[in-house]
Amino acid sequence: MERKTVLYASTVAALAAFVCAIVMGFGVPVPGPGVSLQPSVPPVPLSEFVRPTNEYPELALRFFAADSLFVLSYLMVFIGLYTVAADRSRVFAGVGLGAGVLAALLDVTENAFFITYARLALNAVPLEQPALPLIYVLANLKWMAAFAALYAFGLVWPRNSWLGRIISGLMLIFPLVGVLGVANPNMIAWRGLFFLIGMLLFAWYFWQQARKA
Repeated sequence: MERKTVLYASTVAALAAFVCAIVMGFGVPVPGPGVSLQPSVPPVPLSEFVRPTNEYPELALRFFAADSLFVLSYLMVFIGLYTVAADRSRVFAGVGLGAGVLAALLDVTENAFFITYARLALNAVPLEQPALPLIYVLANLKWMAAFAALYAFGLVWPRNSWLGRIISGLMLIFPLVGVLGVANPNMIAWRGLFFLIGMLLFAWYFWQQARKA
């Protein structure tokens, strides 16, 4: 009964994460060409880093409201991934869950800087000296933890169906593309696409497994 509850809850969380990703990508207006509301990946010059916070704090807060729910949701998804993967290897599933929790902690810490900066800007305290390169380091560690989480889950994911094989393959390709992005920053944009597609596939898989439980 607990397994069924976890899988249904993880289905809801995966769908919530997918919706949040859509909102961040398309629901919050882009202030201008080349402007990112989260200028931590890839690193940018100081002038470009402070610009979105100082000039568009309302948009930044809307973006990070969605991002905060996204982090909370994908953390719940990792619990579902653990539940499925633990049937095959508790050790790898435990590493995956631990890395996923670490990724979420690093993510909310990174977000906290941007949220604080935007709130200060709204109160006429413009951002002048952001905590760089700390924010860049947090962003890098966040992604590395996410790579480790999906790498561990992907290695032991059930492959007894075409959907399971697709999910396992995507989870294993994700860290490969991620580390290649270290050498080729043009590949960084692909990271978000994996999460977007992955959340829909996770929701579908969890729902199927919950019905069988």
